[in-house]
Amino acid sequence: MAKEKVFTILTEKLGLADQVQKDVEIKSASLKDALCSYSYELLTGKTKGDGLSRNGKHIIHEDLQIAFDKFDVFLAHLDDAFTGNDNATELSFLKEETETESYYVNSFSISGVEENRSLVLSGYKEVSNGVIKFSAPKVKLNGSYLYLTQLIECLDNAIREVEFYMNGKSAPQPEQMHMDFASEDASFENAKLDEEAV
Repeated sequence: MAKEKVFTILTEKLGLADQVQKDVEIKSASLKDALCSYSYELLTGKTKGDGLSRNGKHIIHEDLQIAFDKFDVFLAHLDDAFTGNDNATELSFLKEETETESYYVNSFSISGVEENRSLVLSGYKEVSNGVIKFSAPKVKLNGSYLYLTQLIECLDNAIREVEFYMNGKSAPQPEQMHMDFASEDASFENAKLDEEAV
């Protein structure tokens, strides 16, 4: 009789603990007037591969805005805003440059599949006479962009926040206070009139 061998695979040891099969893949997201519009592709079921778009009606949580703000330095870099720096400049240094303060990302979109996946950041740059809206050049997510690792980290964080928004995470809603006027009415009804003052 053969002895049974049982193997236990610890996914956290293999680095697979965070890899959960998702039902959707975020393809794009944009912020406007503190609301988020996004599109996604279905990854499971009979309609696998279908793309859907949603216009959020709830005010975004500040975490989603922060995730988008982290893209600003990449938009500035892709626009060649940092002319005095070379390719050895740390991204953290570029974040502190005054040029970065003029750039704002308000949308991203992902196109292509597997090794051909690319990211396009869109937003605007403040100039002395207003703003210039534009989209940065497409960045291949497995290409040779100088700050690709940091860009992918920011993208993953932004996608995670869009997924949270999709599942109901939004800005805290103000609570309506309840005021009890019954006690005030009773006090008014029981008030005495000072006849001498009249």
